[in-house]
Order: sequence, then C-alpha cells, then structure tokens
Amino acid sequence: MERALILSGGGARGSFQVGVMRYLTEIGWKPDLICGTSIGAINAAAYGSGLSIDDLARLWKTYHRKMIFQRNWPIFFTSLKSRKRFSPMADTTRMRKLLADHIHIESLRKSEIEIIITAIHMPTSQVRFFNQQTIEIDHLMAAAAIPGLFPWQFIENEPYWDAGIMVNTPIAPALKRGAKEIIVVLLSPVGALPQFLPKTPMQVAELVFEQFLIGSYTSLLPDTSWQVNPHAGFYTTPLPGSPQLQLSAPGVRIATVCPTRMLGFRSLLNFSPRQANTLLQEGYDAARMQLKPFLT
Repeated sequence: MERALILSGGGARGSFQVGVMRYLTEIGWKPDLICGTSIGAINAAAYGSGLSIDDLARLWKTYHRKMIFQRNWPIFFTSLKSRKRFSPMADTTRMRKLLADHIHIESLRKSEIEIIITAIHMPTSQVRFFNQQTIEIDHLMAAAAIPGLFPWQFIENEPYWDAGIMVNTPIAPALKRGAKEIIVVLLSPVGALPQFLPKTPMQVAELVFEQFLIGSYTSLLPDTSWQVNPHAGFYTTPLPGSPQLQLSAPGVRIATVCPTRMLGFRSLLNFSPRQANTLLQEGYDAARMQLKPFLT
C-alpha cells in the first residue's frame, strides 16, 4: 500500500474535507486507503461508493440541517430532569434516509480504494474498525452518532456510537498497513497552527473542545514537528520511535491539512449551504498551500 487519506470527525465542518479531496483529485493524487471517523466516515464511504467530488459537493450544498436531523429539545430536557431514561437531542431518521438514498452499498463493496470507518462498541468502550466489505447503513449511522446529541445505533444487536471521542483521527490502520504516504485532514487548526490565548469563557471552552478533537492524533504523533508552517505551508514529519509508530514501514511521510482559522462551536452542526460553500473553498485552498512542499 502506498497512499492513505485520513478524514477526522468534526460534524458539519466535513465539507472542508471535500475541498481537500477536490484538490487531490485535480493533481492526480489517489489514495489506496481512506480511513474516516464520524463525518469523515460518511465522506469516505460516499466517495468509495462511487460518488464524485462534484456529487459530494452538491450534496453538501443541498442538504441543510432540517433535512438531516430534527431537534427534540422538549424530550431531551424532560429526560434530563427525569433522571430515569435518556433521550438524545435529535432524531436522525432523515439522516438514515439521506445515506440510504445516496450511498450505494453494493458499489461500496466493489471499491478499489479500501474504506475503513470507526465506531465505539459501547459496552466495552473499544474502538471497532469496519471496512467496505462489512459496512452497512447501520455502521454509517453508528459512526456519526455523536454521543448525547444523536441516538446510538445497533449493529448486530450491539450498541455503538461515534468514535470521535476516542479516535477522532484514525491514522492507525494506515500505519498498520504500511502506507508510505499519508495525508491527514483535520477539522480544527488547533495543534497544527499556533493559537492566541483565550480571553473569554467561551474561547476557553472552545479551545478545550478543539484540543479534544485533535487529542488522539497528537498522542500518536507526540513530536510537535507535524504542525503546519503558516508561512511555508508544511513541516515534514520525522516519526518518533513510539510503539504505535513502529507498526509503520521506514520512510513513511505524513502531511497534515487543516483550516487556517477557528471555526467555532456553531460550525459543528451548521449544515447550511453557506457554510458548506465557504469550507469547500477553504479546504481546497488549504490543501493547495499546505501540501505543496509535500507533493512536489
């Protein structure tokens, strides 16, 4: 295996990934493997099922929040007060229909690109990986089941939810398979670009959350040299001799692409054409600038 693309979780920020993928397609960089968590899992499976970049971009610009999930605020708050039975914030019935209508599982089975998605097995808190020979709509719903916000899902009568809380950037399968060239798409600038000290309680909370998003990647690549250089575009990544990274072949190259600005809490569930358009372009521009030294 030569090339792998890693798509992190980040809710409605996922259109940024499609912008990155558009740039990679234009320059002829094709992955042998795509690993995704949460919205990254959805984008990975959609692409693996045969949807083009234009198809993906069109879907992102067409489906707004009310066409994806319905808020259940009264039921949610009632469940919190009752302390007896939890009910999630949203009903994702419409999301299931959207995925079933646009992701063709039989086509996904035949994908030349290996697709791996993640979900957490709730009884054991173990991260499980599923490839395209296993993935069904239930797996995709589980991969995107944000804890507390969306309902957990059952796969073969076992409950699963979004793995973003444990492995938001699922690079391990690419390292285990010996990928020589890995591009990681983060949906936060935190960790990859220097940030200003927070000044307000909201900024403190936002920074904590963004650090949470990149925690699994930072712990796997503890050497801070993987950060994006805001001027030159990219720092090469000398791999530290950690046990996890010894699984990879010598000479592997890893590049990180990320937004160049803080996107804010609201962006996580802001499934609007306006945000999709903005992040599609920002993803394309970030890939063009940050990957230039890596791909030339």
